[in-house]
Amino acid sequence: MRLVSDDTWAILTVWQEARGEMQAGRVAVAEVIRNRTQRRYQSDGTVAGTVLHPLAFSGWNVHDPNRIPSALLDEGDPVVRQCIEAWTTARTGSDTVHGAVLYCNPALAQPAWAAQAKRVAVIGNHEFFLDP
Repeated sequence: MRLVSDDTWAILTVWQEARGEMQAGRVAVAEVIRNRTQRRYQSDGTVAGTVLHPLAFSGWNVHDPNRIPSALLDEGDPVVRQCIEAWTTARTGSDTVHGAVLYCNPALAQPAWAAQAKRVAVIGNHEFFLDP
């Protein structure tokens, strides 16, 4: 038995990455987590192995200020409930990001891969891409 479920890893990551987004933005980030996991894209095929892949999701980076607070979340918090709903929606097969496995917030970062990747969606503050 895993002490921390894949659902928990995903929900914490959605909170880290998209808690300030509208619900569609949370679902979109959840879909990327699901897509990466299913395709083993920078992943061992588990959600934990996907979100904890080095530099894949900034909220788990050692110096990210959201890492510790995310471990202390309460499921009664309204934003956490929305992150749970977003993961549930993605897990059941939504596809608002058209299969994307990458995303970024261009106001915060311009990763080198974005210039070569195909942008397939813009939802909230994030742009979503297929693998270059």
